[in-house]
Formats: sequence, C-alpha cells, structure tokens
Amino acid sequence: MKDEIEKLKEEMIAGASRAYQIRLQTGNGGNLSGRVPGTDQIIIKGSGYSFGECNLDNFVRVNPDGEVLEGTGKPSRELLTHLTIYRIRPDVHGLCHTHSPRSVAYADDASEIPLLTGHSRSKLGPIPVIRVEEQGTEAVSQAVSELLKEYVKLGAFVQATHGIFGLGKNVTQAEHNAELVEETAQIALLVRLKKAFLSCK
Repeated sequence: MKDEIEKLKEEMIAGASRAYQIRLQTGNGGNLSGRVPGTDQIIIKGSGYSFGECNLDNFVRVNPDGEVLEGTGKPSRELLTHLTIYRIRPDVHGLCHTHSPRSVAYADDASEIPLLTGHSRSKLGPIPVIRVEEQGTEAVSQAVSELLKEYVKLGAFVQATHGIFGLGKNVTQAEHNAELVEETAQIALLVRLKKAFLSCK
C-alpha cells in the first residue's frame, strides 16, 4: 500500500500545483483529497498549506470516521464534506475544492451555473448551487448528501459564497472538473454582461 499512497500523493501535488499556477486557487485556501486505492481511507491536504506548498509530507491520511492515521498536521477543516461525498459516491476517488472567484460571483444569485457550451454539457452536466453559510459542518454535510441523492452522477457543484467542489474518478479529473466549472462561470458572466450592455443601448 505504501507505493499506492505515494503515487496518490504525487498526483495530488500535481493537481494542486496546476490549480495554483492557473490561479484557480490562491493563498492557502482550498483543499483536495483522494481515496487510497483498495481501502476506505482518504488522503487530504493538511490545514494551513497552500496548493503551491503541497509536498509528500503535508498531507494527512484518515479513516472514514476522520481519525488521523498518518501525518503530523491537522486535516482540512472541510474533511467532513469530503468524507460525506466519498461515502455516498463510491465511484468518486478524487475531490478538488477551490475558492474560485467567477464561480462564487455567479452563484451569488443563481441556483446553478448555466451550461452555455457543448464542452460543459458533455463533460459535466448540471452544476447546481447549494446555499449553506457554514463551512465543513454537519449542515454542509447534510446539504451535500441531499444534493448527491438528487444528482446521482454529479461531476461538480458550487457552494454559494464559498467555492467549487469538483468530483472525479481520480484527483486529476476532479481538478479538471473544477477548472471547467470556473471557465463555465466566466462564460456565463460574460454573456450576462453583454446582454446587460446591449439592453442599455
């Protein structure tokens, strides 16, 4: 299992680095995690580290109850949300959560991010918005649980005033899904802006 854990961490470092470089996530916010192959354990970014600082030593491995099995730091405060998704969706093996500005902006007054491109429709499907003011709490977990039961193949969602949650068959796909949500939100905002401008003429 040691080799599988190291391979997963390397994939997480690559995903975090990509997200940081393209500014999908800045500062030390956001988190990502992956399911350890053949187990019910997950590895998640340690609290307080930026995506740009991720290395083999600042991830935390936990069991389904959130108990730390390996790692010296604390797991992300949104661990409960991650565990809820993995419990309900056994097909999900990677999660990427980012505080991406365009998605947060569009979700401010929307129930979903509109799919205005064929790419977003084929790769993601619906991008619903949940409204829970808290972060990483039982209330968020409950809202996510209800959402995943309604959208059984959901690839991503946005928590209003907070950020994107990308789900994937692995960490790489989860990060790509988060990227696509942000791109989709940007297009939606530009279309809204264009319509508003034309209506003023």
